[in-house]
Amino acid sequence: MATVVQPDLRLQLNHTNRPYGGGWWPGGDDVSHQILDLMGRWPADRPSIVSYAFLHDNWDRSEASVPAQYLTRTLILVLSDRSSCRLLMIPHDTDPAAAEELLAEASNPHTTWRRMDFASTFRAAVSQ
Repeated sequence: MATVVQPDLRLQLNHTNRPYGGGWWPGGDDVSHQILDLMGRWPADRPSIVSYAFLHDNWDRSEASVPAQYLTRTLILVLSDRSSCRLLMIPHDTDPAAAEELLAEASNPHTTWRRMDFASTFRAAVSQ
């Protein structure tokens, strides 16, 4: 039985920080519906979303080794004040523990993670 995911959006205070300004874990894989949900969740005190685009799936050849079911995407939001926000978009069926880790780092302005650290939702089991 599939787990029902509650959509989660986490942003940094300054959403223009790199590599990401936050993370988005949508509740499903219907992009048009999820973008509308994201727009509804977008904080009212931030510039509104004017348009969006996904970074091309093959923009970084080093990600080619990541199996498709574990690959995250980069959602670029163009905002009404002409700034942009890069969101880490986590696949809706990601394990909740892995999604939590990715969301926490994407919304952490002091993260030491590089872009490749965010590329995959796969996490090896930690031995105790």
